[in-house]
This record gives sequence, structure tokens and C-alpha cells, in this order.
Amino acid sequence: MLFLPLADRHWQLPALPRTWPHYLSWTVLSLLITLLVVWQPHTANFVLGNLLLAALPEEWFFRAYFMQRIGTGWHANLAASLLFSLIHGLSRDWTTALLVFAPSLFYGWLFQRSRDLPLVTLAHALSNLVFMLFLARYVAEFWGK
Repeated sequence: MLFLPLADRHWQLPALPRTWPHYLSWTVLSLLITLLVVWQPHTANFVLGNLLLAALPEEWFFRAYFMQRIGTGWHANLAASLLFSLIHGLSRDWTTALLVFAPSLFYGWLFQRSRDLPLVTLAHALSNLVFMLFLARYVAEFWGK
């Protein structure tokens, strides 16, 4: 599924934004991720793996490719978020599918507003790290896992 964009001759990767607000956003998100890793060094492998194996490929496909191919507006965002949640439900569990739906809507909105794939990828990686560090234990207790 992640290689589908490479086979689509009519699709192009969105242009990389080159304005100071984008550079500032990338810097702030990168610094937040770095500070959390410095604070909790045991998360370094998780952050690198999450960034390269989860956040980047998922945003590449669901936002940069799938959402652009099916259109603009909230319908495209909703469809991409439903598919995103479905894939997480099938590959993990349905609790995860429910938990990723709202963040997916946010990532879609952010991508539609900014057309900034690095920004959305960094936001996704940061939210996964924050979830792992601060929320995963409470969610597991709540769902009885």
C-alpha cells in the first residue's frame, strides 16, 4: 500500500514549503521531540523507529497520497481517517482504531491547511511519543489490558 504512490504516474509529492513559519514549525516540533528523548533516553529507539517506520510512511500514504487523490475538504479527510483507523484496527486492535481516529482527523486538517508533509510527520511522531510516555498506561488500565 505504501508503494502505491510510486506506481501512480499522475501523482506528485507535494512541494516542500520553504517559508519561515514552516521552518519554525519543524524546528519547534523537532526540539520538543529531542527534549523528550533527552528527558527519557530509553525512548530514543522508539522515536527513530516511530518516525521512520510509522509516522513518515503513514503520512506519506494517507495524507500526501490518498487524501489528495480522493479530493479536498472534510470528505477527503474523513475518508482518509476512516481508512487510517480501519488499518490500525485490522493490524492491531479496535481500541487502537478508536484512539487514532481523532488524531488522524487533526493530521488531515493540518495537511490540508499547510500542505506540509514534514510538519504533519513530525506532529504524528510527537503525538505517538507523548502517548507512549504519558497516556498509554492509563488507556491500558481503562480498557483492562
